[in-house]
Amino acid sequence: MWLPVLAAVLVPVCTALANRYHHRLIRFYRHRFLGWLRTCLTGISPEERAFRYVLTNSTHGKPESVLNTLDEWCGKYECVTSTGPEKGQILESVVQRTCPVRALELGTNCGYSAICIARHLKPEAKLYTLEQDPKTAEVAEEMILVAGLKHSQFQVVTGSPAEVIPRLKTSPRVETFDFVFLNQGQGADYLRNLCLLEKEGLLSKGSVILANNVTHSEAAGFLSSVRSDPHYRTTFHPCTAPYEKDVADGMEELVFLKDNGERN
Repeated sequence: MWLPVLAAVLVPVCTALANRYHHRLIRFYRHRFLGWLRTCLTGISPEERAFRYVLTNSTHGKPESVLNTLDEWCGKYECVTSTGPEKGQILESVVQRTCPVRALELGTNCGYSAICIARHLKPEAKLYTLEQDPKTAEVAEEMILVAGLKHSQFQVVTGSPAEVIPRLKTSPRVETFDFVFLNQGQGADYLRNLCLLEKEGLLSKGSVILANNVTHSEAAGFLSSVRSDPHYRTTFHPCTAPYEKDVADGMEELVFLKDNGERN
């Protein structure tokens, strides 16, 4: 007796939710579920599938072509970057304004944002990009090379931030970073990695940090902490999520105001 009543209540609700969120459901099915299924069946990672597409369909040696081809893959098949074209423009504009000599990216992923950064560096500058997964790091390095960038311009470092950051001063012997892109994990990870960079003295006065994906709930603590911290001047860059024009997102820019990376 209770089943018809329950159905009468749930069916309209489920129908309304499906109508409202059907675009997101379709994206989840195409970009997440099908990607997971392909990985299980073939053993080939999403990043490697994207790389094979870029290898076949882009103009090698042309960063713009590689990025456009990645955009095409992410828009049609499965998203393998948390950056995308709109955020890429913000990232590139900050890099061009900062003119870093030493840049650091935490979270290489498929290499999309690394290409955005490295292609705007001066000849004497270098990007160090950190990827925790060794297989993803290999694919990303190949992707960056296909874009026409040389090993003298970038270095992919494999390992977790907790492992790698403390040894950056000894290998590859970097004193400080002029620009840091936080692109790995959630808000708590951003705050932990930022504090670790400070502790190790890898930030100097004027160092610029750009944090990706700061509008989700997990980033609230990070934003509250840095915006109230007198050691930083912050600016919010509103944008939309990669390949999802109906989803609001944002990036937070920080300028370190201390003379060195140590707190008083």
